Amino acid sequence: MMPKANLVLFGIEINPALYRACLVNMALFSNHPFSIICADSLMLDGNKTGPSSKLWDYGNQWLMPDLSPFYWKAPPPPPINPKSFSLKAFTEKDK
Repeated sequence: MMPKANLVLFGIEINPALYRACLVNMALFSNHPFSIICADSLMLDGNKTGPSSKLWDYGNQWLMPDLSPFYWKAPPPPPINPKSFSLKAFTEKDK
């Protein structure tokens, strides 16, 4: 709608087939610079993936690179085994 506007387009697609279709469409029809990555947007860590992040340097590649360093990592759950598990301690840990 505004071909002369100063825009930089960013996008995330999880499906590899749709990601590649998006790359083709953007290359053919976009007048603006763009960076599209193939990733799970719900798993990306917001602290590592801002507009100035190195993540966007991996965009626009036909063969998708490994983006797991940019994914959110949950802390490991506490070990549960018969010797260290207490139902009372487990149910009262958030109180």
